[in-house]
Amino acid sequence: MSLGLLLIRRGLLFAIVLTWGQYPAVEADDYFNVIERLHENLLASYNKQIRPVIDHTKAIKLEAGLTLTNFDFDELESKFSAKGFFYMQWKDPRFMWSPADYEGLKSIHLPSEKVWKPDLEVYNSYGSLSNDRSFASNDVLITSDGSVYFVPISTLDSICIPDATLYPFDSVTCTTSIGSWTHNALEIDMNTRNNATTVDVKDLISRRMSQWKLMSTNVSIEVKVYECCPEPYASLRLSFTIQRSLSASSAVITPTVVIAILTLATFFIPPAVGAKLVVGVLNVVVHCVFLLYLKTILPSGSINTPVIVSFYSGSLVTAMVSILFTILSLRWTRFPKLIPPPTMIQNCLTGRIGIMLGVEHKYSGNRFAQKELIEKNSQQFVSSDSESRDGEIQLEWLSVCLALDRIMVFVYCTFLAVLISSFLC
Repeated sequence: MSLGLLLIRRGLLFAIVLTWGQYPAVEADDYFNVIERLHENLLASYNKQIRPVIDHTKAIKLEAGLTLTNFDFDELESKFSAKGFFYMQWKDPRFMWSPADYEGLKSIHLPSEKVWKPDLEVYNSYGSLSNDRSFASNDVLITSDGSVYFVPISTLDSICIPDATLYPFDSVTCTTSIGSWTHNALEIDMNTRNNATTVDVKDLISRRMSQWKLMSTNVSIEVKVYECCPEPYASLRLSFTIQRSLSASSAVITPTVVIAILTLATFFIPPAVGAKLVVGVLNVVVHCVFLLYLKTILPSGSINTPVIVSFYSGSLVTAMVSILFTILSLRWTRFPKLIPPPTMIQNCLTGRIGIMLGVEHKYSGNRFAQKELIEKNSQQFVSSDSESRDGEIQLEWLSVCLALDRIMVFVYCTFLAVLISSFLC
């Protein structure tokens, strides 16, 4: 019996040896390549919910920055959009390995949704907060020393209140604040990339027909304590100073200069000419149309009233006053008047005020020329001696009308000088 049992045992052992190669063990050679092996080993027991620090009382150092490729400013919506590559870099000790154990492999790409990432948000976001909307889900690059590089394509929409006071020569500084939503500055130590103080704009796409041009940028770290929480919170502040391009300014300045000249020219049309009333009404219509146009292109939430709106408002009032003076002038010069101007007004027009206004010689020394002008435009005068006094009275009222026009020219020029000085200061 013992001999039989011995033969049976040897037979079983021989069978096991023959079938051993048909069921290989799970070893390193079972992976497709070394990258897959490293991928599996790094994520085998990885928990992306845990902040990557060995000592939980220490802060993780995060470097962040933006490479700007494009930007847009919607002043009507008070929305500034910065587009580009948002750079983030930190260290995760769980991702450290020896390249010698992995055929010299020093870096690997992993899906960003499988690793810990800082929960950055745009604090002054335009609309609802959404990390996925601001930062795309690109892969992260991990090196053997545990450094993690995450550079997603980003669109950072932030609220930016325009100041159209000097429109169309205005500029505005828009600031985008980015920081962790749940981790304070004692947990995430945020720093600028390579201690930079400006945004990287070397890849900025040049747009020839853009309404805005970038003048300067600034990058800084702001640490702030909020009322809700006693801990300080750090944020990356990206500031962009933009200015309206000259091409956009010329489309507004050119008609504005023409309207100003038209308003001034209205006062130099003789008071007794009926065409002055037509030009005045046309001038008022043009002012109203342009004010409606400005309403459609200027932001309603501007900090101050734009100077150009003040110009058109004041110029419109001036044009209306000119129409009223024209109506009075036509009334005074085309219809017989028996009462001369008040003595105080006559004394002013024959004194220094009349000389300053340039109507003194018209009032006292050049009656014949003024009478000829009145006869040509109104045809209301006669040459009989009995009505000569009426003609002189109308000439006196004509001089009053001229004086009113000269006063309005002075007021309007002063108004323009004040507005122009506000642009230059």
